[in-house]
Amino acid sequence: MKTKVKFLIEPQSEGGEKNVYAFFPEEDYNDFSNQEKMCYAHIGQHSGCHIDYAEESREATKEEYTPLQEELESIGYELQILNK
Repeated sequence: MKTKVKFLIEPQSEGGEKNVYAFFPEEDYNDFSNQEKMCYAHIGQHSGCHIDYAEESREATKEEYTPLQEELESIGYELQILNK
């Protein structure tokens, strides 16, 4: 079964380096309110991401997210990419 993922750019990175992260909308993090989902970035790797923060982020382009996609696939993820 493939893991649904949306690759996003952090909102504070718009003026400088583009910080790409993977947001897993169907993977709950350690949160009982269902407001945090699992995410993954090059630095920090797996962590939680509040859904409001994900909504403030912009969708990454294929060119922007390809390195992170390759990293995730190299550690065993089979991805269903939700980016348009």
